[in-house]
Amino acid sequence: MLGRSMTYNILFPSSYSVEVSKLRQQLEEAHLAWSKDWKERQADFKIENIRFVHDPHWNKRFFSLQAAHDGKIWFWQATHVAVLFGVSSI
Repeated sequence: MLGRSMTYNILFPSSYSVEVSKLRQQLEEAHLAWSKDWKERQADFKIENIRFVHDPHWNKRFFSLQAAHDGKIWFWQATHVAVLFGVSSI
């Protein structure tokens, strides 16, 4: 038990942990200063409220993913059958 703690103290002396914490603090201070400067240099912008016309038949369109999932269009019904047949033949 004593040998393990001595090896640990030899590999990682306590002075290193103090140095690391000082370096970490300096790094965080530098990053904070950089981020404040970067935010000040950014141009102001507004997010516009973009509105799209609602399509009431969006899920019945031929290439709609929802239509492919639901399988209510003849093409997607045939595709589902072909895929199920292919999977069952594996």
